[in-house]
Amino acid sequence: VDDFMHPDRVVVGANDGSEQFADRVETLYAPLGGVMVRTDVASAEMVKLASNAFLATKISFINEIANVSEDLGADVREVARGMGLDDRIGPKFLQAGIGYGGSCLAGDETVLVRHRGRTTLVTFARLWDHLEEDCGEVAEGVIEPDGLEVMSWVPGSEAPRFMPVMAATRREYEGDLIEVRTKMGRRVRSTPDHPWLAADGTSDEVTVKPAGALTSDDWLPIAQGRSDQGDAVPMLSLASAVEAAGLTAGEVVVRPPVDRLETITSRPMAERREIFASHRSPAARTGDVKRTGTLRLDELARAGLPLAQSTFGTARNGQFVNTEIAADEAFWRTVGLYLAEGHVSVEPGRTGMRHRIHWSFHPRHEEHLVDEVMSFWLRHGVNARSSHGSTARTVSVSSRLLGSWWVTELGLGRNSYEQRLPDLIWERPDGDKWALLSGLWEGDGSWSAIAGGPSVVLEMGTVSDELADGTLRLLGDLGMVGGHRVGRVAKSTKDTHWIRISGAAQVERAMRLVPDRDRDGVRSLIARQAKRIAPTGYRRFDGQGWARVTCAARQRFSGPVYSLEVPGAHTFVTTGGLTTHNCFPKDVQALKQLAGNTGYHFQLLTAVIEVNELQKRRTIGKLQKHLGSLVGKEIALLGVAFKPNTDDIREATSLVLAGRLQGEGASVRVYDPVATDRAAEQLGGATVAATALEAVDGADAVVLV
Repeated sequence: VDDFMHPDRVVVGANDGSEQFADRVETLYAPLGGVMVRTDVASAEMVKLASNAFLATKISFINEIANVSEDLGADVREVARGMGLDDRIGPKFLQAGIGYGGSCLAGDETVLVRHRGRTTLVTFARLWDHLEEDCGEVAEGVIEPDGLEVMSWVPGSEAPRFMPVMAATRREYEGDLIEVRTKMGRRVRSTPDHPWLAADGTSDEVTVKPAGALTSDDWLPIAQGRSDQGDAVPMLSLASAVEAAGLTAGEVVVRPPVDRLETITSRPMAERREIFASHRSPAARTGDVKRTGTLRLDELARAGLPLAQSTFGTARNGQFVNTEIAADEAFWRTVGLYLAEGHVSVEPGRTGMRHRIHWSFHPRHEEHLVDEVMSFWLRHGVNARSSHGSTARTVSVSSRLLGSWWVTELGLGRNSYEQRLPDLIWERPDGDKWALLSGLWEGDGSWSAIAGGPSVVLEMGTVSDELADGTLRLLGDLGMVGGHRVGRVAKSTKDTHWIRISGAAQVERAMRLVPDRDRDGVRSLIARQAKRIAPTGYRRFDGQGWARVTCAARQRFSGPVYSLEVPGAHTFVTTGGLTTHNCFPKDVQALKQLAGNTGYHFQLLTAVIEVNELQKRRTIGKLQKHLGSLVGKEIALLGVAFKPNTDDIREATSLVLAGRLQGEGASVRVYDPVATDRAAEQLGGATVAATALEAVDGADAVVLV
């Protein structure tokens, strides 16, 4: 407030034609004093951004001087004092410290990530938990993952692609979130200052706007296509099903090819004694293996033979399944039908838990789908059964190994509420993606003529949040913009997501989602259209889709918010395929982004940002240099807010430092004469002291923030 009431200058930006409004603003601010600067809007914005970026540059510069001075034995305080006496430089913002402090998305928003060879559609909250578990002890609020990539889109490029993630961040937040809603039914929640890529609907020229400033004049990018095509791996191994089912190798029965089995039974007795070590008589066990044509998985392993091209099960008289399954379009269509009509049941059996995979179809009108699923499994040597009830025809496959692999490894849901796209589909060729969607649509979708035609829409419904988000994204991979609406049908306890494909051009491209018997009818309807009207909810520029913002509604929120830092692109694709900008500290990154929008690489500011981030790590390193391990140490932080005499601790450096210190095992005390109450809410396990003396009394080290 003191800064506001005693400004050095007041900058008023107004474009031609707005002079009267600028005069009113100038009159309002005149009593505050300070030099009045009148300029255009763009210059006024640049004054603010450039001023704060220059201050950040001074802070980062003196911090680098401090690092060099320490190595040379110089006193940085004396260096700064000497520099500050030069009128051209001045003493302000030449105090070395831990750097300056940055916006985010709600934890239930999603990203498509690739980590350690597996591609997964995951919420921010679940991704953070996974990274925290994978990385072990991490600094509170920041994880620098190894080998993590996220789907990203570089403005001006043809299609999204995976790009490396430098850091994942999480922070506690209390205040308003903005739910950004688009014409095509996308909804994403972010902090009001979170930056978004936006265009005006007439071209793909991108600007960056905070969520709180978005209006119905703005259009947001929807990820379309993929720059990389997946590999058509012909076979999928089911070997991981053993662990997924919670079985030991000794509990799994294997039926290898006859010639492979003969290489075991014909070996010298000394070798067979090692292979059949769990049996008293190797000779008797050899006879048993010859007679049944089977052996245990641990015996196969001791024989040094591969599992491939075999069948396996959990009982010699039970269901045996191939150890590989063909990942062809028929497989992915069967998966799609399961997403629409399937579930897995688990119940006690004679030899343990029995897993059954079920597909349920209409009792009279979907015989062709019953035959399709039955024939698929029979081709793979799996015994599938069909049962006829009053309300459904059901196809069932009983196998503990296959059922466990289906859910745990392939990643499908156990029921309609848990359904999700399998992780493998994200790396498959377009043909496989269309095959999965065709099964999903034929099982849970429909087509209809609007008002009798000739316009046609394709629509699919699901109660699974994950499946709805995944379907929108998978359609985006195929260059389709799907519409999304949410509603609750009568007697339902859960909202239903409706995914719609409209527009003659899109319906023509998505003809594989229409049952074979109906395709000629749909084509004839489309052919009757005298003209094709441009869609109102989205537009395309150079292949990229853009959805118009319908509103940006505020909601109260308290909890963690998340983001990812993606060098190079500075974007990631989030829920429903919307592409958003990285979170960043105000002004500094904003100026860098604005420069980037013009094609200019702001090298100096890039270095400033890097130095600022490294300074926090150096602070931890200096404490470790003097104290050794920080486990059990008492560290006092004096000053919490980003500047004196304010309780504003949003994105304050102290929050990051306190979290990292606690992550190293230290106990943290903090004191700030103004921001104490706000600090208590956001500093987690840190102790908030009533006085500076209380904070430093008995501390192993004191950090002046």
